[in-house]
Amino acid sequence: MSANYFLDNKDLRFQFEHGIDWKEIVELTEAGYTLPDGHATLEDAMEFYTMVMESVGEFAGDFIGPRLLKIDTQGNHLVDGKVVSGEALMEVYEGLRERELFGMPIPRELGGSNCPMSVFFATGEVLGRADVSVMTHFSFHGGIGLAMLMYAAHEGSLKIENGQVVETRWENAIREIAAGQSWGAMVLTEPGAGSDLGRIRAKAEKRDGKWYLTGEKIFITSGHGQWHIVLAKTDIDDPKAKKDPLKQLSLFMVPQFLERDGEKVRNFEVTKVEEKVGHHGSATCSLQYENSECELIGKEGEGFKLMLTLMNNARVGVGFESIGICEAAMRQARAYAAERVTMGQTIDRHPIVAEMLMDMELDVAGLRALAFAASNYVELSSKLDMKLLVDPPTDPDERKAMKRKAKKYGMRGRILTPLLKYAAAEGAVRIARQNMQIIGGPGYISEVGADKLLRDALVLPVYEGTSQIQALMCLKDNMTQALSKPGPFAREAARLTFLGATTHDEAEKLFYKAEASLYQALLTILARIASGKLRRTVADKGIAEIGQFAKMSNWDPKLDFTQGLVHAERFTRAKADVETARILLDQAKQFPERRLLAERFMRRMA
Repeated sequence: MSANYFLDNKDLRFQFEHGIDWKEIVELTEAGYTLPDGHATLEDAMEFYTMVMESVGEFAGDFIGPRLLKIDTQGNHLVDGKVVSGEALMEVYEGLRERELFGMPIPRELGGSNCPMSVFFATGEVLGRADVSVMTHFSFHGGIGLAMLMYAAHEGSLKIENGQVVETRWENAIREIAAGQSWGAMVLTEPGAGSDLGRIRAKAEKRDGKWYLTGEKIFITSGHGQWHIVLAKTDIDDPKAKKDPLKQLSLFMVPQFLERDGEKVRNFEVTKVEEKVGHHGSATCSLQYENSECELIGKEGEGFKLMLTLMNNARVGVGFESIGICEAAMRQARAYAAERVTMGQTIDRHPIVAEMLMDMELDVAGLRALAFAASNYVELSSKLDMKLLVDPPTDPDERKAMKRKAKKYGMRGRILTPLLKYAAAEGAVRIARQNMQIIGGPGYISEVGADKLLRDALVLPVYEGTSQIQALMCLKDNMTQALSKPGPFAREAARLTFLGATTHDEAEKLFYKAEASLYQALLTILARIASGKLRRTVADKGIAEIGQFAKMSNWDPKLDFTQGLVHAERFTRAKADVETARILLDQAKQFPERRLLAERFMRRMA
C-alpha cells in the first residue's frame, strides 16, 4: 500500500499552507518575481513547493520507510580510512539524488531549485519521520551550501545582479553539493571542548600566504564529507582577544581531498566512526587535521560569531527532525492501541491510554506550530539580512525600514529558536518513551521498532546545543530584556494580569493568566538576582556608588545572573508553552476549525 508522509498528515499540511508568511518569503526568494526561469506568481511558487513536499512525502513513505530497519542494522563503517555506508542507505541517497533534492534551497543559477529555507526545514520532519539519521545527513548538503552563500555575503565575495548570483566564493563546491556529488560538515567539538567552545585547541597558522590547520575533532556528523567548516584558534594580536577565548576563534573551509599534480590526495584523516546508541544511518566521525590546507572564512576572530549563524539554523532543523520522531512514535502507538484488546476492548478505549494518546497528539500539533513560526521568522530575518548585505535598496528610507524589519524578525526568531530546540527535542524523547509504554512488552523487542525511535530520540536534547544551554539562553535573554526596559516590562505584566481577570473569552483568559504568571515568575527571579547584585555593589564600591547598580553596562550575566539560572529549565518549559499557545490562539482566530485544538492546549497549560 502506497504511503505519503506529507499527504497523510492533515496538521502538517495546514501548517505548511498557513504557518509561513509565504507572500513575503517568496517575494524575497524570487526577487519580486523577476528571475528568469523563476516563478511568475505566488500561486505558481506554492504549487511547486507543494509538489516538492509531496515528492519527499512519497519517497519517505514508500522508499525510506520499508528500509529503516536495514538502515539501522547496516549503518556506516570505517574501512581503510574511508567511511562505507550500508546498501540500504546508499539506495536512499541515490533516490534523493535522482529526485534532485540535495540542492533544494540553493539558487537555480548554482544548480539548485531555489526553494525557501522553510520548505527545506519542512522536509526535515517528513524525512525524520521515516528515518531521522537520513534526515540528519541530508541536511548537511543544502544546509552547508546555504552557509557558504551566507558567509560569502558576509565577507563581500558574493555578487548579485538582478536578483541572481553572478559570482561567489566556493561556487564549484556549492554546485557539487546541489548535484548531490558532495556534502559538508560543521566541525566544532574536540576532546574536552564541546559546549565550552572557548576550550578549543585546534589551531590554524598562516605560512607563506597560506593557512594550515592542525588538531583533533570528535563527534562530527557527516564528517566524511568533502567540505568542512572548521572552528579553530589563531594568534590574534588584540588585547580583547587574549582575555576572551571565543574572540581567538576563526572559521576555516577545509576540503577533505586536494588535487596535486593531477592526483587526488587526502588533506585530513577520518580516524573513527562512532558506534552510537541510535542514528545508525548517520556517520559520526573523529577527524585528525595535520597541517591541513584551508581557507579563512571572513576575518580572524569572527569564527564564533559566524558559526552561530550555522548553529542557529541547525537548531531549527533539529526541531523539525524531532517532530518527525514524535509523529512516527505517536502513529505507532495509536495504531497498536487501536488493535490491542484487553479486558474486552481495544486499549485506546481505556481512559489512561486514551489520555496518553490525546496528549501525544496535542504535543505534536503544538510543537509543529512552534516550529513553523520559528522557521518563518528565521528565514525572513536571514533573507532580509542577506539582501541588505549584497543588494540593498537604493532609497535610504526604504533601507532603514528594511533594517528595522530584519531586526524585528531576528529578535522574534531568537526568542523562538531555543524554545523550539528545547521543547521539540525533549518532546521527542518523552513521546518515544510513551510509545514504548503503550505497546508494552512487544515495544521492548527490536523488530517492532519502538526501541529505534527512542534510541534515535535520545541524542536530540544533546547535540546542536544541549537542552540546558537552550534554557540558559532563553532565561538570560528574557532577564536582560526585562532589566534593560523595566518600565515597559512592569506595564506589560500589569496589562496581562488585568486582561486575565476581565477577558470574557475562556481560551484567551487562560492564555493571559499563563503569560502573566510567566512575568511574575521572571519578576521573582529578578528580585533574587537584584538583591545579590545590590549587596555586591555596596560591598565592592560602597554605599555612595549605589547608583552604579542600576546601570546595565555594569551587569555581568555570568556573575550576576547565576542565582537565577537554576530556574532556567522550568522557565523555558513555561515560556515554550506560552509561545505555542499564542501561535495556536492566533491561528484559531483566523481559522475557526482550529479553535478546539487551541482550547485543549490552553486548558492543559492552565
